[in-house]
Amino acid sequence: MDYRLVYTQKALNDLAEIVGHIAEDDAQVASRFGSSLISHVELLTRFPRMGGLVRKRPSVRKVVHSPYLVYYRVHDAKREIEVLHVRHGARKPPMSALRPKRS
Repeated sequence: MDYRLVYTQKALNDLAEIVGHIAEDDAQVASRFGSSLISHVELLTRFPRMGGLVRKRPSVRKVVHSPYLVYYRVHDAKREIEVLHVRHGARKPPMSALRPKRS
């Protein structure tokens, strides 16, 4: 059985910003890139551990869709992939987006 994808509001905002930025130059390219990025992320539903572990955040993994990095967390008990953040690979990640939730 596949895992279910859940996007945080931060990740959705990141995607909108990325596609919006690309669309300033070419709307068709932005649409194709956005679709390609989402299709790549959807692979996680079948291969949840295909991304590498983030060294300083052991519960967080990342997958590359060049030049963007997609940060996510696997919740095996719920069979869920939580997409946390999407950012350009040349940028330093904000640590707040990758911190574990406090209960």
